[in-house]
Amino acid sequence: MDDTARRAANKAIFLAMMHCLGRKDWDAGFALMTEDVLCDWPYKPIPDMPGEMRGRDEIRAFFDGGQAPFGGLNYQIDSVYELLDPDTLISEYRSDSRHTESGIPYRNAYLGILRFREGKVCYWREYINPQTISDLFAALQAGLPERARQQ
Repeated sequence: MDDTARRAANKAIFLAMMHCLGRKDWDAGFALMTEDVLCDWPYKPIPDMPGEMRGRDEIRAFFDGGQAPFGGLNYQIDSVYELLDPDTLISEYRSDSRHTESGIPYRNAYLGILRFREGKVCYWREYINPQTISDLFAALQAGLPERARQQ
């Protein structure tokens, strides 16, 4: 497979993975990652979470627990940047969801750097705005009135 075809295949894998994960289809989403996938967050979205996780099972457990209070993050891909290395891409994307119990909106913006090996994601670095998550937790603790939740 030439570099152009590899870039296109990797982009398709990324888009499919994000579609599945954004809708909490864990089986399909995590099947697109290598068993030893490494995910890291240079700016941890939750203070007590690890800065990196290795392995599909560990990451899936985090997603299942961390996204449990959301109906799904419904990722929207804004841009995908192809690089000289056909097995690496950068993407800008965003989420649009609501906390299921409170109805408080959750929207965040992300920048992901992904690497691929043998047709699967083997590395995913995600830059996320941790303040957005802190604001959500603060709103939950404050018990915002219903009108504030409808924004």
